[in-house]
Amino acid sequence: MKYMTGRVDTPQKIRFLKFIHSRESGVKPGEIAQKFGIRASTVTRSLHELGEAGYIRYDSYKMVSLTDAGEDLTRFLQRRHRILSLMFARAGLSEHDACIQAEKIEHLVPKVHIDQICRSLGHPSRAACGVIDHDPICCGV
Repeated sequence: MKYMTGRVDTPQKIRFLKFIHSRESGVKPGEIAQKFGIRASTVTRSLHELGEAGYIRYDSYKMVSLTDAGEDLTRFLQRRHRILSLMFARAGLSEHDACIQAEKIEHLVPKVHIDQICRSLGHPSRAACGVIDHDPICCGV
């Protein structure tokens, strides 16, 4: 898995990327708006920014899908979320609360710190919300 230096700076864009990733055949912008209970214009603005950054393929009113760079980024976003939620769970939070807290801060935590947390947790392979993909640079796999 390649990890890029690109950054997605809002929790909303992270949620959009994860949702698009979960729908292998792509998703319509209206489905994103409905899923998250937000206006279509808000979705359109974020999708335009994600498209310009090279993370999605997007044409108005058509299916949205991830580019290769978007796939790589989304795998990192999932890894980061799962490592943070596992850290919170090991600190005593319920799995549910750990996921909620991870989502609140994950966009602020850089890869270098995620790698440090991963090492301190013994390179875990699983968190409550799923399998943790290993980064060869961090985990030596």
